[in-house]
Amino acid sequence: MRRIIQAGTVATTAVLLGGLALAAPASAAPAAAQTVTATYDCGSYGVTDLKIEASAEGGVGSVKVSTSGGLAPADIPADSVTATLRLERASGGTVDFTGTANEAAPAGQPLTVGPLTAPVTAGDSLDSYIPADGSDVASLDLNILGQANTCKAVSKQTPGPIVF
Repeated sequence: MRRIIQAGTVATTAVLLGGLALAAPASAAPAAAQTVTATYDCGSYGVTDLKIEASAEGGVGSVKVSTSGGLAPADIPADSVTATLRLERASGGTVDFTGTANEAAPAGQPLTVGPLTAPVTAGDSLDSYIPADGSDVASLDLNILGQANTCKAVSKQTPGPIVF
């Protein structure tokens, strides 16, 4: 009788643990892709509406940013732009998405950069980082063909923050 109870306990435990193993944690599931826009002032390169496409999987957030206008006076070869996009957490602090990846773009044409990645936590709510007046901190740092350029967000994202 004792062996039957032990066997039943082992079988029940195995079923429960197996069910837990099959249920993936929420943070491991890919987040649905989200697209937002915000206006960025890139100094001598002008003002652009930046489209941000974001998703996350396994605690890593990924963003791809596209400009509405051209930011470079010369053709830009693929994978020649290094970028850091700084977004502000609703709970405080910032998150820097970084990477070196871009599609080739002719001079004066819109540019798409990414994916840029950063660690994120389920529930993170991220919006444009708008630096204080007079601050030299950028919302978007770009190095295009060896030329550094900084952009500052001048608007929050629409339709709203990115939520992972």
